[in-house]
Amino acid sequence: MKKKNLSLMCAAMLAATAIPANFAMADETKDAENLTEWAMDEPVTLTVLKNQNPATVNYADGENQYNNVYYNAYRDNLGITLDFQICASGDEYSQKVTLAIASDDLPDLLYLPVAEYSQLAEAGKLAPLDDVLEQYGSELTKKNLNSDGGKILEAAKRNDVLYGIPSGNAERIPSQFLWIRKDWLDKLGLDVPKTLDDVVEVARAFKNDDPDGNGVDDTWGLGVCNEMSDYAGYGTIEGVVNAFGGSILQYMWMPNDDGTVSYEPTSQETRNALEKLAAMYSEGLINEEFGVSDTDAISEAVAAGTCGLFYGTDGISWGAGRDAIANNNDCGWMVINAPSVEGGDATAYSYTNFDYVYAVNANCEHPEALIKLINFNNDRINSPDATLDSLEVWGVNSKTGINQCDYTYALLDPYLNKAIGYNTTIGQVFAGELKPEELMPEAYRYYVGIKRYVDEGYDKTGSANPDDLTAFQYAMCWGPKFGSWTRYSELRDAGMKMSVYTGAPTKTMMKRWSTLLALQDETFVKIISGSLDIEAFDDFVTQWNEQGGSTIQEEIAEMYMK
Repeated sequence: MKKKNLSLMCAAMLAATAIPANFAMADETKDAENLTEWAMDEPVTLTVLKNQNPATVNYADGENQYNNVYYNAYRDNLGITLDFQICASGDEYSQKVTLAIASDDLPDLLYLPVAEYSQLAEAGKLAPLDDVLEQYGSELTKKNLNSDGGKILEAAKRNDVLYGIPSGNAERIPSQFLWIRKDWLDKLGLDVPKTLDDVVEVARAFKNDDPDGNGVDDTWGLGVCNEMSDYAGYGTIEGVVNAFGGSILQYMWMPNDDGTVSYEPTSQETRNALEKLAAMYSEGLINEEFGVSDTDAISEAVAAGTCGLFYGTDGISWGAGRDAIANNNDCGWMVINAPSVEGGDATAYSYTNFDYVYAVNANCEHPEALIKLINFNNDRINSPDATLDSLEVWGVNSKTGINQCDYTYALLDPYLNKAIGYNTTIGQVFAGELKPEELMPEAYRYYVGIKRYVDEGYDKTGSANPDDLTAFQYAMCWGPKFGSWTRYSELRDAGMKMSVYTGAPTKTMMKRWSTLLALQDETFVKIISGSLDIEAFDDFVTQWNEQGGSTIQEEIAEMYMK
């Protein structure tokens, strides 16, 4: 399972500003620059599993994974030297984790997928953390971890014991925003799509009518990747499936009135969506090589100016969306919620986002080191006592655009509440309901960038000043009325369909889930590409049930519906 993290932002304000009342606030007397508060009694060196490929990280000049502002502070101020036993991403990371478990060669600090976390917890390989968190966790850490009312911490327990600190949120952000090249839309005289058929018309025009004006048949219709059971930052088909009321996501186990659960990827609505996508592919409206294109390939096409229409997540302006403008100053973007078949917003699904867990080897003598790292990171990034100057050092550097949070180990973001809080309070400032100086420091920093963006008129074009692309990053996330978090708030206010499933694998899942997901991925790709006709979906459902799916449904119903 791949995990994409496109957005690492910072904290939000609590009082009198319509922010969720359980959002964490730190002690007002806290010094955000006290770098030694969480120091170990004696220096330690700990081996580590880190889900990150150093080659993909944007380091400042002269820095690397062993020489950067966070690594050096961990070593020099906390007395914690990290030795990265595994430092990889994607499939390579999964393979190395599997090998480490099989060989019983686990490092001290672990970052584990949920299935492996459950396996190791059941086998007694992980240190219990309930008492460690209580003793060593800062008030800010505890409040942030409980900002959802304790739901995700409870979901992380195994046999009523907390063996790991979950990295996620109680509500996963839908990966079904529709991102559109606004300059292409305007050039071709097209309206903003209001139905799925409108989206198809835009895809047809983007494919056939030379929107980039270079006289070459080199633009795509709808950019689609081959990830058919998980969230994908760029190129998911989830928005199309949502338009029919279904979902492809492996987490979507929906409750029924009779106490059973349904797996949405096996629904008639999902079947209808695949049939629609197959027709689009047959017409050439989907990139021809989508079956061998992962989400990174779609990102590259977006940055290169080949793809101008795709469904994706909220942080596009921090990645390829920004790069596309850097490569072509005429490029402009807009983001809307996925339209349904009939019009209006498509069905939005969500679930408790519990994909990975920070844990500690049971043989490690210093489990408190993990909690102290979390405390330190929270003080740098999530504390309301952070300043604009300190955030230049520990967060996004406004001059280079480098997000130094990428250097952290065990950064836990109360991302949902923060981002909603930012969107709310920044909008209140633009509406004259709040003064800029009343914003949190990081929110104020974003507001200043968004105001520059709006004052220069880029909110009308979706483009950006090429010398001020950080303003574009901020604006397309939290811009009032036009940012992705405004879109998300609209979905949330309308009501999203929440899965009952929180990520704990059932007995049959441990044995059969990877096989079932591979069956789903392969079948859906083949249906869309025309290698199989739509009737193959019915065969897929039959096979899925026979190969363990129906048993898993019963197990999940027993776990969550009783």
